[in-house]
Amino acid sequence: MLRPTRAAGGVAALALLLAAAAHLLLMPAAALAAGSLGLFLLWRGWRFGNDLAVAVTSLTVTRDVDPTILRQGAVASVRVQADCAVPPGMAIHVRDIPPAVAAGDGPLCEPGKAVTYAVRLMAPGETAFGGIVLSAGDAFFSRDLFCRRFDAPRLRVFPVGTPEAGRGIGTHGESTEVDRKTTLAAQGVRGFRAYQKGDDPRLVDWKVTARRGTLYIREMTGLSGGAPLIAVDIPTLTGDPEDFARLSTAVYGAIEGAIASRDGCSLLVAAGGEIVRFLPRILAGHEAFAALGGLSPLEPRAHLYRAPGPAVLAGRARMSGQGAGPEERVFRERLGGVLSAFAATSPAPFTVAIRAALDRAEATDIRIYSLLSEGDKSHLLQLIHEAKVRGMRVTLRAPAGAGTLPGVDAVEVL
Repeated sequence: MLRPTRAAGGVAALALLLAAAAHLLLMPAAALAAGSLGLFLLWRGWRFGNDLAVAVTSLTVTRDVDPTILRQGAVASVRVQADCAVPPGMAIHVRDIPPAVAAGDGPLCEPGKAVTYAVRLMAPGETAFGGIVLSAGDAFFSRDLFCRRFDAPRLRVFPVGTPEAGRGIGTHGESTEVDRKTTLAAQGVRGFRAYQKGDDPRLVDWKVTARRGTLYIREMTGLSGGAPLIAVDIPTLTGDPEDFARLSTAVYGAIEGAIASRDGCSLLVAAGGEIVRFLPRILAGHEAFAALGGLSPLEPRAHLYRAPGPAVLAGRARMSGQGAGPEERVFRERLGGVLSAFAATSPAPFTVAIRAALDRAEATDIRIYSLLSEGDKSHLLQLIHEAKVRGMRVTLRAPAGAGTLPGVDAVEVL
């Protein structure tokens, strides 16, 4: 519906005043002025409609959702960008419409700017987005137009308590995925998402891939043999807020998925060479969300300048180099002895804290969530080194193109 602005209301009021004066005082000039103002408003309304039609015709929407197959109550990350031609003199904003069964709202943004937000799917079944709201306005009129045709991609939500893998019939008769192995092992599937470069090919779900026509991988809630340890690397203040929002969404989803399985998880939050939060064996979501609440990018108060530690440096120092003379071999032996003594009597405080956390977590699987920002990464190398000493599987989740770290078993894209 077309809404007049204050300027249009003022012009309309002036036209009515002139029309009243022309009627009461028999002033032809006032009647002519009132008619001219009325025609001006009609022309502005016609021009606004034409400009709005141009914007709607050129509107294109790109929406990426991760994951597209998930459990009831799980969180999905949505990245949307709308582009359109903006006529001169008109201001346009767009807002994404989440599915009707989702909790969460898309932010208002300008055309051409990508935004990221999160939604929680509350009802099972197959659902789609509601489209895009295009809010246009000029000096005299404004209007909100709902564009319902932009509803891709479609989301599939499974009921709570129904694992996914294999075919089955849901509680309401709809076709669902049922994992008959979950009752025998402490491993479940949190959801499915499209395959991305760097994903482990062993996680490809061929049944979902065959039905969708493109590669899909399983997002696991935990590995058999113990609850996973979720390690969050808080970035510095110079990071991108959208990247941090995507990191937070991924962490929340991983915690919810681990809690939905029977094992729960442990949570470790680090900022540089400092452990900010540590919660062993979380079985309730409110504990983890309370620990993560209020966290934001910050400047680390402690820095590490050696990695993975004096023990490894001592081992390297004892290695005999080819062509080394007697004096160099003696130097290496002495340096190795000094470093070994230092490692035994004065370990790094961060290393001590990491060892204590890993001992309490008793996990066989550690998942590191990091943006891999520029700067010192020795705290992550220390964490990976201590995890590999215990035989843990290390999975790194980082943005596409951010790279990897030594010792990581698998890299997944945020």
